[in-house]
Amino acid sequence: MLLPYNDINTNLEFQKQQLWTAIVQAKQDGLSNEEIIENVREALPDAMVFYAETVLKQIDFRTKLSRPVVEFNLEFLFQVIYESVIAGTNDDEILSICAEHCTLNQYEFVRYALEYIHLNRMPSQWEQNNVYQKMIEIVSISPIESLFEYIESIKNIYLKQIGYKVVQENLYNLFLSNKETGYFTDLANKSRDNFIKNYCCRTAVLVARATGKPLDLKVTGNGSILLKEPKYLDSEIANNGIVSSNVLTMGQAGELLVDTLEDFNINAKYVDAKNGPTFNRIRVKLGRGVSYKKVEDIGNDLVQQLGEELGLKVAPMVSVVPGGVVFDIPRLDRQFAYFRDYFTFDGESDIYSVSIPGGVDVDGTYVEIPLYSDNVTHILGGGRTRGGKSQFEKAAILYLVRRYPPSVVRLALSDVKRVTFGKFDGLPHLVAPVARDAESTANLLDYLVEEMELRYQEFERHTSIETIAQYNSRFAPNCVMPRVICLIDECFDLLSDDNYCDRIETALMKLLAKAGGAGIHVLLYTQRPDKNVIDPLIRSNFPAKTAFVTTRPEDSCIILGDDKDKRAVYLLGYGDFLYKTTEVLRLQALYVADDEDPEYFQQLLLEAKNQNDPYTAWKSGLDFDEFAASLYRESSSNDNGKFKATTATKTKQPKTDFEGSFSFKVQLDEEARNSIMNLHQKGYKIDEIVKAVFNLSRQDGRSYKKFRNVVEEFLNNLKGGDEDDI
Repeated sequence: MLLPYNDINTNLEFQKQQLWTAIVQAKQDGLSNEEIIENVREALPDAMVFYAETVLKQIDFRTKLSRPVVEFNLEFLFQVIYESVIAGTNDDEILSICAEHCTLNQYEFVRYALEYIHLNRMPSQWEQNNVYQKMIEIVSISPIESLFEYIESIKNIYLKQIGYKVVQENLYNLFLSNKETGYFTDLANKSRDNFIKNYCCRTAVLVARATGKPLDLKVTGNGSILLKEPKYLDSEIANNGIVSSNVLTMGQAGELLVDTLEDFNINAKYVDAKNGPTFNRIRVKLGRGVSYKKVEDIGNDLVQQLGEELGLKVAPMVSVVPGGVVFDIPRLDRQFAYFRDYFTFDGESDIYSVSIPGGVDVDGTYVEIPLYSDNVTHILGGGRTRGGKSQFEKAAILYLVRRYPPSVVRLALSDVKRVTFGKFDGLPHLVAPVARDAESTANLLDYLVEEMELRYQEFERHTSIETIAQYNSRFAPNCVMPRVICLIDECFDLLSDDNYCDRIETALMKLLAKAGGAGIHVLLYTQRPDKNVIDPLIRSNFPAKTAFVTTRPEDSCIILGDDKDKRAVYLLGYGDFLYKTTEVLRLQALYVADDEDPEYFQQLLLEAKNQNDPYTAWKSGLDFDEFAASLYRESSSNDNGKFKATTATKTKQPKTDFEGSFSFKVQLDEEARNSIMNLHQKGYKIDEIVKAVFNLSRQDGRSYKKFRNVVEEFLNNLKGGDEDDI
């Protein structure tokens, strides 16, 4: 580094100018700030050293200001942050990098995105197991209050749910150990978590009922629990209640929301607000000439602007309703709507109006789904894991078998996961045992197609009868044609099965086209509503939709049948869903709580098996066992085990030798195995691993399915095959 000569007679300003030139040249030559200061300190007096330090700071500052500003797409930015979190990058490092490369507004978005991801991301199976073991260790060596504190320290909602289950198990054990009522109310007072408070209060109620002592629970202004009977959500509470966790009243929150919209140049007027079990709904009226598109995607901006005032941690859903636009603000003290609190099963059932439970609306109103309505008939549903589909399905089945005798309602169930519907085996309402694989499901659907044809033949024998409703209105109650509800869980696996997918698709198309009039209703559910797997002809024949929370916006569009409706992404999971017919309702599904209160669940099943059936059912004469046996005889009578090309037995022809036949075999080399293990240890899901290692996604159809099965089998072998779902 060439420095100016240190001559006391030289003009000081001239020396500074020379030093500035020397420092600039040194920076261009690649010297660090420390190296430059060291050279200056050795050759020049302290005053010039101080000046050199000032010059370096100015140069660094100008360099930062002169860097090009890049406006990142927010969806891209969110995806990059999510992948970094999954890969194990800590928050400080992510924020440091983003501070260097993002604008101030984008940096603020990054902060909120990190909080959202930590709250809502799906933890890996390893992480879930680790947290569960930690909780078990805590309760084994410490009082249950220590478990409460550990759960309160967890941000992620899915890990919290694991904690809630552990709490329920331990409260049940404490209940069996004859603890006093006051013990559980004291536990409720020691927790700041509203779910845990609720569990403790309900346990106290169970103790009071068991001991025959009166109990009265109420919550004081500071949140402590006093004795007063807890009340679950009802219409009066929903209409008049104020969310206790919010500082603002709903009216004040509405006015604040309107003021914030004005800051975004959106003219609006506050109309009203309602309280529901899952969210609070604020309705506003947009000003004249203000397009709905201006507020459609404003959710993330509201989290940024009103996150603290309204307790927003996730973006609110924005929807159009008659007379305005509504903003659904998630509740911090979210409630469950329990199945047992809505049904007593007293009195006779209406055999002409078969329905299933829908859920609770925002104003506390219970909404049923009428299967007899032309606007329902068949239902397509979907959503990711822990969205609430299984609870919705179990509530529907439990209600049907307890409300209606077998002469009025019959069930056809398919459950390839083998864990959801198995507990309903043995009910007299079933037309066949619960189908647990693609073959038995194909047989079940072919049986329903044949049953449908026999019913229409019955209609032909009578003048002016075209539907089951007309038939029953003429002949019931002396002769009742039962409605058949076919509920299929996880259709993705069925429609991806190379051997039986064509049979299943053909049967579904026939049933969806005309089975509704014959009283056969199809309820089709899946976690992965892939547009390349579920045929558009199948999707288009569902007049009703139930969309639970989805991972991707395109999944929401597929389920709701609207390329622009991405609202299911903003749902809160655990039973929060959209019910779409001629309009769209947001409901909280009823929670059966079969694991929480197994005695009640088993009692209803026993009552369903033993209920009085005063009606005579119309019978087609078609027996499922004989029908399935005839299919088997037909398939086995062909040479070399080949099936005939009939509706009941044909298999899907491959589109290409590679994709369709599945004749290729996947061999994992050492590099692929190492990559799979590394990604799995970092918390990647199976579909993410397949994408990263083999560059395949669900859009690649059967090729993706083949590689996914190989990866899943490899990971199961690593773990000894202990887990069904990686």
